[in-house]
Amino acid sequence: MHLQKKIRLPGAIRRRPLAFFCLLAALFLFPASLAGADKEDAYGEWNGQRVTITGRVYKKETVSQRDGPASVIYLKIKERKPQQAIKADTGPPGERVICYLSPNQKEPEIGSTVRLSGKLRSFERASNPGQFDAYSYYQISGISYRLSQAEISAKTANYNRFMERLHTFRRFLSQELSAALPQKEASVMQTMLLGEKGGMEKELKGLYQRNGIAHILAISGLHISLLGTGFYRILRRCGTPVRAATISSFGVIFLYGTMTGFSVSSVRAVFMFSLQMLAVLLKRSYDMVTAAALAAAVILLKQPLYFRHSGFWFSFGCVLGIGLALPVLTEKNPGKGDSEIREFVKMFLSGVGMAAITLPLYLWFYYQFPPYSVLLNLLVIPLMSFLMAAGLALLACRILFPPLAVPFSLFIKGVLLFYERACEICDNLPGHLFTPGKPQIWQMAVYFLLLVFLLIAGKKIKLSARWGIVTLGVLLLTVRPARGLSLVFLDVGQGDCIYIENGNKSRYLVDGGSSSVSGVGEYRIIPFLKLRGASRLDAVFVTHPDEDHCNGIRELLTEGKRQGITICAMVLPDVSENARSESYLELVKEAGKSGVPVAYISRGQAIKKGELSLECLHPAAGGTLTEPNEYSMVLGLSCKGFEAMLTGDVENGGERELIRYLQDKEDFRDITVLKAAHHGSKNSTAPEFLKIVRPRLAVVSAGKDNKYGHPHKELLERLEGEGSLIYETAKEGAVTVEVWGRRVRGDGWGE
Repeated sequence: MHLQKKIRLPGAIRRRPLAFFCLLAALFLFPASLAGADKEDAYGEWNGQRVTITGRVYKKETVSQRDGPASVIYLKIKERKPQQAIKADTGPPGERVICYLSPNQKEPEIGSTVRLSGKLRSFERASNPGQFDAYSYYQISGISYRLSQAEISAKTANYNRFMERLHTFRRFLSQELSAALPQKEASVMQTMLLGEKGGMEKELKGLYQRNGIAHILAISGLHISLLGTGFYRILRRCGTPVRAATISSFGVIFLYGTMTGFSVSSVRAVFMFSLQMLAVLLKRSYDMVTAAALAAAVILLKQPLYFRHSGFWFSFGCVLGIGLALPVLTEKNPGKGDSEIREFVKMFLSGVGMAAITLPLYLWFYYQFPPYSVLLNLLVIPLMSFLMAAGLALLACRILFPPLAVPFSLFIKGVLLFYERACEICDNLPGHLFTPGKPQIWQMAVYFLLLVFLLIAGKKIKLSARWGIVTLGVLLLTVRPARGLSLVFLDVGQGDCIYIENGNKSRYLVDGGSSSVSGVGEYRIIPFLKLRGASRLDAVFVTHPDEDHCNGIRELLTEGKRQGITICAMVLPDVSENARSESYLELVKEAGKSGVPVAYISRGQAIKKGELSLECLHPAAGGTLTEPNEYSMVLGLSCKGFEAMLTGDVENGGERELIRYLQDKEDFRDITVLKAAHHGSKNSTAPEFLKIVRPRLAVVSAGKDNKYGHPHKELLERLEGEGSLIYETAKEGAVTVEVWGRRVRGDGWGE
């Protein structure tokens, strides 16, 4: 007789089988997200061309631009079959398109079909580590490209009257908020209640983001729960039958989600609220974790690329953390000797527990974490329900009897002022941003495996041991294994920016500017530094004060401290007083305002830290050169036998002086890496210079399709003649050179 052993599934799976199978479905969809994100940009060749397209309007909004508010419509492109080609259309087909209308254009109604023309702009692909990839972001929504200066040439009379009226009602509510509140407070409430993000001040949004409370601006579970549950309770207290109350509440929430644009967080919240109402209607129990897992599976089934969306992970991560992880991290086990937990201690543990849950998400997507957000959210979140209720009451009073709106307006202004002042205090505290950089995949995997172990173990182990496991996970997640020497030549367009890191011992930046990319410091340099965990730069070298080498440094001086990056010193070439132009002196002044000491360096001087040495090879102290390109600083880098030369924009008389100096110098011959001077100009990096340094690898930092024609053909031929391997940031994106002992590897990050 053979006995079959009964297989017992773990308790967590037995309790929530549907959630478990939704998790398996999500894992099955994960490969599709990787394949879809690698799709090449099919619209780059159309960039800058004026095209004509036809499509149906499915959404519209007003956004703030430098010239004032602009009307934006979203088109779903009309399908073009070979036998039904639209001859008037000259643009690529695409899926959906964002159209920024010219100021004189009247907005079309939602649901109408329009034909319009505008200048096509493809979305930028990230060409540097840490840089925002606009193409991948919009690919999730199926948006193919955008049109600027769009003008409508034809429009149908038919449109979706229901959606148009809903949009009109949203705009009416937005105007009522503007009439009842000052502009700054109105923009926050418009974002919070109506999902209108275009009018909020950039500085205020950044303040909320840096301090970890930007989640209050998203239409999420708190909004849906307050509005839907509140409406349901009012109906029930008025004697409305359960069936009518649940259906009516679902209808109100669905209209609210439709009106506010159905972001991923609001889709999740509306879906979960619908399941909650269904459970009430069917007299069944409602499980938040199962509802969230089912919502995630449905969203991913429709669009697997949400696996790469930060909003998706934060939205579902917080819900699952509240439902699964917080009970394990806050509830005692008397059988294991745990003592009674006081209520305020439990509240604090909840805040720390949520921080432990969101920490890997913060580091993966934003590379840093605001530690004070743990305490700040304990103050902010409890007030959110009252703030939301006050906003809804203010709108109701503005519609029914405006004088009654005054106390609600005062309350809203008081709460938002409290939020702002609390964030400003945290912003000025030491260590307000913890910046360990982006963790590696194995670190993320180990961290989540530890969390899974905690969920399975539950309360079987002591509370102190559970927190010990979390602490171990945090340490493993945030410790960065020491690297060897690495040089990263960032793609800043037409400009220069070089990052130098020697393990975890020293970090330097050489130049940082661009004449072709606006906001290069904010959008390319600072995100990269965060990704590398470079919260402290030992020195920033500015080879000369031309804008394409220093305007990003200016941004770093003004924004670096607020973004969690400290500059220990700025180093400028030591030139004569008459060579110090207005731009040169302005850099010194701005460094002083930011509290950054300024040092001056000339030929023969060096900065050394450990095995790394950065020696100034040009200019000579007290030299007569007055042109910035001629006195441009040239640095010789040496570390354990590895040598590189960073030449700035040195040319003409400056390069001739450099050649004479190098001829009498024993080192910096047959170097490994050369940064070609002046973005690959034929007037720099002369044959005589190359005969001395004979680089194995040369990097040219220049903008794609720049107006100067850099790099010039003559320069490339000279480098090839010396047998140099050439990397161009315009083609490769950021170029990384890594050194391990005697091994050197060059790698392009972008295309």
